[in-house]
Amino acid sequence: MAQNERRQRNTFRKFEKLFTRVILGTLLVFLLMLVSAAIGIGWLKWILALTVLLVSGLGTAVLVLKQEHRRPRSRWMLCAFAAFIVCTLVSLIVGFPAPGM
Repeated sequence: MAQNERRQRNTFRKFEKLFTRVILGTLLVFLLMLVSAAIGIGWLKWILALTVLLVSGLGTAVLVLKQEHRRPRSRWMLCAFAAFIVCTLVSLIVGFPAPGM
């Protein structure tokens, strides 16, 4: 019984470590999107925005399919992906940081 619990903890730690790296990578791409918009590179802004939306959507889908969204320990990952989706969409709709592009 104890070995099974240990195996589950190790599996979750690997899962959490992978998703932490994915979230940090998505953050980097989101920041690059904002920088490219501020500089005025519109085509790069859209490519990076689509990348952020796709990665966040896929991350959310994986969490839901693995039933991790129901566990309190995994809600921070779901909130991070939801925040990326909302922030990216608001940034594109409002035109921040480069209005009129």
